[in-house]
Amino acid sequence: MKSLHIQLLVILLATIFATPGIAQTKIDEMSLERWAKLREVERYQLNIAEKYFKEKKYEVALSEYEKYLSLYERSDAASFAQLKWSLCLNQLRKQNTAIKEGFQSVVDYWPDSVDAAKASYLIGKTYVDIGRVSYGKKAYQETIEDYPDNPVAVYSLSGLAEIARQEKNETNLVKIWKRLTFDIERTKLTSGTCATAANSLAGYYFGKGAFPDALKSLQANYKDDQLSYYVYYYSRSPLSGLIGKDETKTTGLRLADQTVSYLKAHLETDLSTDALKSKAQQQWNQMIEVQKYSRRDDKVLAAYKAMLGVFGNTDEILGSLADYHVSQKRYDQARSIYRQFKDKIQGFSKVAVSFSSEGNVAEAVKVYKQLAGLDPENSAKWQGAEASAYVAVKQYVQAIQIYRSLVASDALNSQQWLWALATTQRDANQWKEAIGTFRQSENFPENYRQMASCHRALKEYKEALILYGQIIGGSESMAPWAQLQIGYTYEQMDSAEQAIKAFQQCCKKYPKASYASTAHAHLQNKYKISVTLGGGTDE
Repeated sequence: MKSLHIQLLVILLATIFATPGIAQTKIDEMSLERWAKLREVERYQLNIAEKYFKEKKYEVALSEYEKYLSLYERSDAASFAQLKWSLCLNQLRKQNTAIKEGFQSVVDYWPDSVDAAKASYLIGKTYVDIGRVSYGKKAYQETIEDYPDNPVAVYSLSGLAEIARQEKNETNLVKIWKRLTFDIERTKLTSGTCATAANSLAGYYFGKGAFPDALKSLQANYKDDQLSYYVYYYSRSPLSGLIGKDETKTTGLRLADQTVSYLKAHLETDLSTDALKSKAQQQWNQMIEVQKYSRRDDKVLAAYKAMLGVFGNTDEILGSLADYHVSQKRYDQARSIYRQFKDKIQGFSKVAVSFSSEGNVAEAVKVYKQLAGLDPENSAKWQGAEASAYVAVKQYVQAIQIYRSLVASDALNSQQWLWALATTQRDANQWKEAIGTFRQSENFPENYRQMASCHRALKEYKEALILYGQIIGGSESMAPWAQLQIGYTYEQMDSAEQAIKAFQQCCKKYPKASYASTAHAHLQNKYKISVTLGGGTDE
C-alpha cells in the first residue's frame, strides 16, 4: 500500500466527499408520484410514522412503521416502511439488527422496489459506521454490481473512496476518482459527487506535477473562464508543496510554467468596457499569484511590468506591486512606488504603514503628521494612526498623550479614543489610570472585564470580585466566564474553599458552557474533586 502524497492529503482535507449526506437526504424520502398512488388510509398511517421520524422520536416512529407493515404488508410503500424502520434502528444504535432484519429484508422481499437499491447501499454504509470496514467494502461492491445504473452505485463508490482515503490506499483512491470523473453519467443526484471527485483528482495530479492530467480532470467539470479560474485555484497549494522541497522543486517549477502558460493563453484581451477590463485585471492577478507561489522574484516582477503595460499605472496595480516589495522586505522600492499614487493620501498612508512594518516609528510618525496636514478633515484618524505606531513599539507615553488629546478634541469618536487610551494604559501597567478610563467606556461588559483584570494586577481582589458579580448580573453570555474568574480570583487570595465553591457553581449553573468544562477539569486536576456538570459532587 502506497503512502499518500502530501498534496493528495491537502486536497482531500479541502474536498471531503459529501455523498452520504446527499444520499441520506434522498434515501429517507418517498417520491411524490409514489405517494400519490397510496390509499388514503395508508398515507394516514405513514404520515404518523414520518412525523415522529422527523421529530427524531425514533422509538415511537419505529412502532408506527411496524404498525404500517402489519396493516398494509402488500402496499407499494411496504418496502419504504421497512427501510425507514431500519433507519430508526440505526438511530437507536441497533445497527446489526438494522442490517440483518431491516435493510436485508428490503433487498430479499422487495428486490424489484426502488428501496432495494437504497437498502443495499445502507448495508455497506452502516457496516462502515460501526467499524466493520471489511464487511462494508464487500457490501458497497455488491451494490455497485447489482445496481450499476442507480445513484447508489455512485454513493457506494464514494464510500469506497473514503475507505481508501482512511487506509491511505492511493492506488484505489485514484482509480475510484477516475471512474467517478470520467465513466459515470452525471445526473441530478450524482453530479455533485462526480464533480467533487474530479476536483480531487485534479488536485492529486497537480500535486504530482502532471498538468495535462489535472487539466483533463477539471475539463470534466468546467469550461471557458470557469476552467481558467479553477486551474488557478487548484494549482496553488500543490505548487507551494512541490517547490518547497528540494527533491520536487524542479517538478514544481515546470508545473508553474505550464500553469502560467495556460492562464496567459486564456487572458481576456477585449478591454473595451469596464466589466471586461475588470475581468482581465482579475485574470492577470491570478496569473501573477501563481508566479508568487513559484517563488521566482524575476518572474513576478516581469509579470507586473507586463500588466502595467496593458492597464497603465493605476493605483491598484502599483499598490499590489509595492505590497509585493514589502513582502520581500524591499521597503525603499515599495515606498517609491506608493509615492507614485494618484491618490496621494492613500499613497502616503501606505508609506507610513511600510515604515511601521520596518520598525521605523520616527519616520512613520513624520508621515502621519504630513497626512494630518494634507487631509485636515480626517486629522483625528491620522493622529490615531500615529498613536498606534507608538503602541506597536511600546512607546506608551507618546501614545497616551495623543489619545488624551483625541478624547478631548474628537467628541464624535470619544468612545473609540477612550478605549484606545484605556488599553494603552493597561499595556503600560498604569493599572489605576486604566481602571478610571475603562469606567468611562460604554463597552459593557468588556470594560468591566478589563477593569477586573487591572484590579487583580493591583491585588485588589475584592474589587475584582464585585465587578465579576456585576458581569454575571448584566451579561448572560459572559456570566459563565465571570463565574470561572471568581474561582481563579479566590485562588489568588489563597482562599481554596471559596475557590472550590466558585468552580462548583460554574459547573452547576452553566453546565453547557465551555467554561464549565474548564472548571470541571480544574477541580479534578488541582483539588481531586469530581463534579457532574449541572449536578452533584464526589470527593
